[in-house]
Amino acid sequence: MILQLRLDERLIHGQVVTAWSRALNADTLMVANDEVIKDQLKVKMLLMTAPAGKKVHVRGVDESIRLLKDPRADKMRILLIVDNPADAIRLVEALPIHEVNVANYRKKKSRDKTVIHAYCSADPEDFELFKKLNSISESIFCQMLPSVPKENFSELLVKAKPENK
Repeated sequence: MILQLRLDERLIHGQVVTAWSRALNADTLMVANDEVIKDQLKVKMLLMTAPAGKKVHVRGVDESIRLLKDPRADKMRILLIVDNPADAIRLVEALPIHEVNVANYRKKKSRDKTVIHAYCSADPEDFELFKKLNSISESIFCQMLPSVPKENFSELLVKAKPENK
């Protein structure tokens, strides 16, 4: 079962490996990303981050959807991770995902960015994608660590402000 879809441009890192996998009691971390799978060094680095007793899978988005639709996935406790809103939309539209955590997304180097949250900003194209993700998600929030309160992503979108204004 998919416990949470986490949007985090860093994919697997210390917070995911320690805090989130423990808090969710996840036994599997799955990265769904078409770009990363093209770089075998990145794939190997992500696979090496596996904490003891946890499985890590790195797949393209379509293959992730296919694997997660398999009934055997229902027996697993999966933290699904993407690094962009377009991939998150594809997954939410295809799978039974109940929670979307927009945790960390700031990598676009556009001059025309809007700050949604301290750890999330978007250019106009991504802002539209975030609005779509918000509209199709059952529960969408921002939460960097399990120890801090969730923030309502819908409210954050409404209050979003352009950077440097």
